Amino acid sequence: MAVFRGHDLRRGLEQAMLGRLLADATPAGGSVVPMHWSRHLYNVANFTIGTPPQPASAIIDVGGELVWTQCSRCSRCFKQDLPLFVPNASSTFRPEPCGTAACKSTPTSNCSRDVCTYESTTNIRLGRHTTLGIVGTDTFAIGTATASLGFGCVVASDIDDTMDGTSGFIGLGRTPRSLVAQMNLTKFSYCLSPRRTGKSSRLFLGSSAKLAGGESTSTAPFIKTSPDDDSHHYYLLSLEAIRAGNTTIATAQSGGILVMHTVSPFSLLVDSAYRAFKKAVTEAVGGAAAPPMATPPQPFDLCFKKAAGFSRATAPDLVFTFQGGGAALTVPPAKYLIDVGEEKDTACAAILSMARLNRTGLEGVSVLGRLQQEDVHFLYDLKKETLSFEPADCSSLP
Repeated sequence: MAVFRGHDLRRGLEQAMLGRLLADATPAGGSVVPMHWSRHLYNVANFTIGTPPQPASAIIDVGGELVWTQCSRCSRCFKQDLPLFVPNASSTFRPEPCGTAACKSTPTSNCSRDVCTYESTTNIRLGRHTTLGIVGTDTFAIGTATASLGFGCVVASDIDDTMDGTSGFIGLGRTPRSLVAQMNLTKFSYCLSPRRTGKSSRLFLGSSAKLAGGESTSTAPFIKTSPDDDSHHYYLLSLEAIRAGNTTIATAQSGGILVMHTVSPFSLLVDSAYRAFKKAVTEAVGGAAAPPMATPPQPFDLCFKKAAGFSRATAPDLVFTFQGGGAALTVPPAKYLIDVGEEKDTACAAILSMARLNRTGLEGVSVLGRLQQEDVHFLYDLKKETLSFEPADCSSLP
């Protein structure tokens, strides 16, 4: 199952992160990590690396395989707001030596003065970029947790300004090199506050990850994958159907896989489902009285001028129903018809077709982007292999 191959981020480096944990890494009460929205709508967390601690920031990637940050030896760096991490200034930084199992397991590894180096391709905002660096370990403090983590110390890249001033990435994916695996967590959760509130979102690690429970809580099992599967690091769910209002626009046969994603702000639907969704929304919000724009602003495909005849309230809900228990996740129009432009006089669908990626191996796959995950508390139970979720006022969670 070659799911979302284009976002198989930082593979060479990630293969080297074997994950070493301090015994006291996660407090008994778990850890709460504040996140904030960036300009390009990434969820960003601040943390520190090293001894003494040096500040850093990273985009939280629920499907990411590793942790990486730019380092001071960087000769070609993207712009970041905080100073570059200085390995030589940390008494706890250790470069990975050549010849170790971690270094040998890196497909693109090399050696430089007995230090394990790597080169890897990174995909950000549909563009392919190259990062180069060394593999190392150091002490990280994120939220109330402290851990010794394997990470990528980037010394060169061709990444441009798409990182919004952050230092790197923190991956939460289903691999031994992700943050959650290195911290031996059996569960984590997050709740994304609406960007318009200006309030922090929350990432909960370990025992602090819990839902309120009740009738509004739903649970769906993850699709089981193998380490040899290109999609093994993503959290995948089996879909029963996708509906636009009361109209079924995809079935298990035509679009049976949903990928949870926190790097892409937009959701992407299988092409046949997207075309049906586009038609349903166009007819519902105004029809002939409020036709879609002939040339919508990039990267959108479906936009409307908010003039006479336009009505967001009449747009259909987008509903994902899951196999294995009948759980359903409803995305109301307010979460996918967003205001754009300086005057906020245009409303665009933050949902695109998977065909836009122009990649093979994605048949039957849809992606749930982070804008459509706002004000829903998602709990990833890694022991039970399930995703549970419930509506929540994310900006009010402690």
